[in-house]
Amino acid sequence: MSDVDENPAELTPEWRRAFDWVESELEGRVSGLRRQGRWRPAYFFDLERPDGTVLPLYFRGDRGHAQGERVADVLLHEANIFRVMEAHGLPVPHVHGLCPEPRGLVMERLPGDFNLGTVEDPARAARILDDYIKHMVDMHAIPASDFEDRGLQRTEGERELALGDFDQWVEQYRAAKRRPEPMLEFAVQWVYRNIPKGRSEVTFVQADSGQFLFEGDRVTALLDMETGYLGDPLADLGGLLCRDLGEPLGELAPAIQRYKELSGREFDLDVVRFHGLRFNICTPLVMAHFVAGAQPEVDHAMYVAWSIVWGRAALAGMAELMRIELPEIEAYEVPVSVRGPAYESLVRQIEDLKAEVADDEARAYEFDRPLRQARALERADALGPVFDAIEREEIGALLGHRVEGLAEADAELETLVLEAGPERDAEFLRYFYRRTLRAHELHRPALFEYVDRTLQPIE
Repeated sequence: MSDVDENPAELTPEWRRAFDWVESELEGRVSGLRRQGRWRPAYFFDLERPDGTVLPLYFRGDRGHAQGERVADVLLHEANIFRVMEAHGLPVPHVHGLCPEPRGLVMERLPGDFNLGTVEDPARAARILDDYIKHMVDMHAIPASDFEDRGLQRTEGERELALGDFDQWVEQYRAAKRRPEPMLEFAVQWVYRNIPKGRSEVTFVQADSGQFLFEGDRVTALLDMETGYLGDPLADLGGLLCRDLGEPLGELAPAIQRYKELSGREFDLDVVRFHGLRFNICTPLVMAHFVAGAQPEVDHAMYVAWSIVWGRAALAGMAELMRIELPEIEAYEVPVSVRGPAYESLVRQIEDLKAEVADDEARAYEFDRPLRQARALERADALGPVFDAIEREEIGALLGHRVEGLAEADAELETLVLEAGPERDAEFLRYFYRRTLRAHELHRPALFEYVDRTLQPIE
């Protein structure tokens, strides 16, 4: 979504209080106010100072506190991380203050673009990624004690270093769970059973790594530290495998080798793979309760897409660590449905409505939501019965009996997964990967920019 110009005089009383606070605390006048088009409240603006200088600023609103979250005050947590990193010379926004009501972090607005996937020249993109890797090395070199002094808790022990904040994600998923989720339960069990051994180094970890701004060939700002913690530095390399699915970063194998050279760390790439799949599976864990129930306020088809793409990548990461070959999807044909013309008509109507507002990015985005959904329903009507028949056959083979209702079969399969030992991991993995491939094909017309996104190799 695009940013929206705002007239300060027309702000709601809540946001008027926010910018009154900014003007009082930072001594200036707010101008050039633009609301950022994103899911959380955020504003770009300038502050004109009495001495004639102008501060480019950003107001990052509170996203709320989720059950099981590592820290209670996410904004203060992020502010403290930025302060430590700035003290060590890293390119991060300077924190000007924390607005108490409405809660928000006021920080410097640094120049640059985001998303390396928008850079057309691969050589330039590689240079930018290399610069980011240098900053990652410097970030990991900051003494952990500096972050402890700012309230971060040290993590120690093989299990804690391997999992990072995984326990919190699992807790949130299970608290919100609406239906049996056999694939996710399998993935969670697999992660807990396959913790890497021998890891002991503790550094600051961004966790949701790969987020930065760039100009020319250099990184201008490291962003989004709210999920940061003290843990295994290799978790940030694994995080790149997750970020790459949504915002392609280019070839990660040479970038990881570059990290080895600059940091002096020698490590097993399997640890990076573990962190990557552990972080990848968190996306479908978060999305599970959204896609399991009708919630008009969310972009349902997009959430399904994220669940499919990141779930598939997590399973592919498991296969790499298990050294097993992944199956291909079975051959299929899309049947002609007698209901097809009705769905086709709906898709075309929404496409026409979107075309009418093509110049308004925000309104066009609002039509993207039902368009994705209509395309997914059109495909499911035609192809769903074919894949449902395959599902009954394959789940029946796992359960050892004939299957009729898929919902009931999923409940039974989840119980089987939770009771089984590692001896069935390969069998379950191959099945769930085929199932995820079918989901990908079923939702292909609604995946848009995420279609065929897969885990990239790192050696």
